Amino acid sequence: MSAVDGLLDPRAVAVVGASERSAMAGRLTHYLRDFAGPVYPVNPNHRQVHGLPCYPSLSELPGPVDLVLVLVPAARVLSVVEEAGRAGATCAVVLSSGFAEVGDEGRALQEQLVEVARRYGLRVIGPNCQGLLYRPTGLVATFTAAAAGPQHPDSGIAYVGQSGALGGSFLGGAADRGIGLTAWVSVGNQADLTATDAAELLVADPHVRVLACYLEELPDGDRWQRLTERAASAGKHVAVLRSGRSAAGERAVASHTGALVRAGTAFDLLTREAGAVEVDDLDELLDAAVALTGDSRPRGHRIGVITSSGGAGGLVADQAGAVGLELPELDAATQEALAPLIPAFGSAVNPVDVTAQVIDDAGQFGAVCEAVADSDQVDAVLVVLTTIGGAAAVEVAESILRAAKRSTTPFAVAWMYSREQVAEASALLRRSGIPVLDTTTAALRLLAHLVPRGGRRAEPAAPRGLARLLDRPALTEAAGAPLLDAVGIARPRGQVVTDPAEAVAVAREIGDHVVLKVQSPDLTHKSDVGGVVVGVPADRADGATRDLLDTVAANAPHARVEGVLVQEVVPPGVELLLGVQGSEHGYPPVVTVGMGGTATELYRDVVSALAPLDTDQALALLRRLRGWPLLDGFRGRPRGDVAAAAAAIAAVSQAAVELGDGLAEIEVNPLVVHATGAVATDLVVTSHPRR
Repeated sequence: MSAVDGLLDPRAVAVVGASERSAMAGRLTHYLRDFAGPVYPVNPNHRQVHGLPCYPSLSELPGPVDLVLVLVPAARVLSVVEEAGRAGATCAVVLSSGFAEVGDEGRALQEQLVEVARRYGLRVIGPNCQGLLYRPTGLVATFTAAAAGPQHPDSGIAYVGQSGALGGSFLGGAADRGIGLTAWVSVGNQADLTATDAAELLVADPHVRVLACYLEELPDGDRWQRLTERAASAGKHVAVLRSGRSAAGERAVASHTGALVRAGTAFDLLTREAGAVEVDDLDELLDAAVALTGDSRPRGHRIGVITSSGGAGGLVADQAGAVGLELPELDAATQEALAPLIPAFGSAVNPVDVTAQVIDDAGQFGAVCEAVADSDQVDAVLVVLTTIGGAAAVEVAESILRAAKRSTTPFAVAWMYSREQVAEASALLRRSGIPVLDTTTAALRLLAHLVPRGGRRAEPAAPRGLARLLDRPALTEAAGAPLLDAVGIARPRGQVVTDPAEAVAVAREIGDHVVLKVQSPDLTHKSDVGGVVVGVPADRADGATRDLLDTVAANAPHARVEGVLVQEVVPPGVELLLGVQGSEHGYPPVVTVGMGGTATELYRDVVSALAPLDTDQALALLRRLRGWPLLDGFRGRPRGDVAAAAAAIAAVSQAAVELGDGLAEIEVNPLVVHATGAVATDLVVTSHPRR
């Protein structure tokens, strides 16, 4: 038997540490009462547990065992796992805590645990986890109180998560909604079997239709991409909630781009590209999973709203824009179809106000739902209900279900009433893949999450030998100029001087006035240490260069100075930030574009995409900026050469792909966009140490 079979479909299960005296240990054996195979409690201090014979050790079991559940003090876990290996078990679920989560001593114990397990070819879930359940085999191998209570119909939803407590909340939330999970796995510390391992296992399972994941650590990018692609090709859906997305989790890098791009941005973009759904809290994860069992997602951002309350409809109309959704006016044909179904004092525009008169007629209300769902102006239907409960609520739910089954347009329901009064109706809808939420804001947020946001990347360009240009850990603007030239991005004329006496002659060749910039691989933000002087008369370039070097030496005494770049003054234009973070941990490079210059971090107007991009994709990225109007002739200003800017963005993205994991970061800030052309007026390039 394989380790996978031993985990989800074991021939027998042993519970080491079984006891009726402890609530957690007692639940372990109690939940296994419906398991089809033998269950062996193991505890030398008991003769029976929950009516089952209890054995002193694994070596004294009357038959083979595949899955061993371990709930003993951390100091005893290693000996139990070794005994499990000798007994021929293929999997152990270590529910005990006291390992890496408690510090260095526990981490060392956890490493020893993995060594012992590998010696016997044993796969381990945990430690510090809450176990698993798998409905197809009746396996409930967990101690969470959330597994108690009546079983609900199997939904095809599987959950994988690192936090046992949040996993219990997800399981309990599903039960509250009348949803039975097909599988549930809490991986804990991931000493051996990781969340990605479990996710791969469940995506391959024919009983699973939707996978809901809670992640605290980012998985390997290549594996995650293969997982999401495998799910999509099998017609399955993935929903993801991950923690660590706040400002506190941003990467501590010194450049503008790193400071503005959250850690995990590559994961987010890769997830969306594959068509998976990302959410922001646990309720959304569960509601998204329910919606995805319906196998239909909104095609776009346009929603048709049906309600019996004009006030509720007004709230939705006010709230939709904040999450990127639109309420278009319904087309004439749809309004004509609705007219005989709605009283004159109702509304057939959008929101569609059917009034309480129509809501009391389930057949008529269903016809309204069908008409709105059939409109070409609508990508999803949101039904907003208020004080309808009990048997009447079930009739309304049935009418919504009939309409949904006759349409390919997805439905969602916001039911703002007592949960008890609408529990039966809500469960009926959810079991058919129609999410029911308590508020209009929650419903709108969910629909916005469900709209596909991914796009395919451009094809990589032919290699141009750019790797030879990364000949040191950090390139200054002058040292990186050959890279700009190689990819076709314009830059100002300039020359590096190492002696202030050389500056005047160089400046006179460039123009009447010049810009002076210190060149140091240790100074990412030159202006912060007085390393940039603008508008220096050519005849005074020597003194200005000397002053600049003195200022930098005083403000950054440890910086290695390679010289001073004497550069032409670039006319003003719209300043953009253009940056790329190189590929890392299996993730593609991330391109970041924003409004640039010294105020970049103040405005934080940035958007990101996976590399490589073509010029059309780069232009679409620019249009997403709040500052786009500045490029598009805001208040009579000349329009910027956005084609040149897009070409520069695409060129840098292609360079990042070619440079691969040798590149850490490229930043152009600013890229100055003029009416004709775009010029890179500063550049920083950093690389990873050669492996």
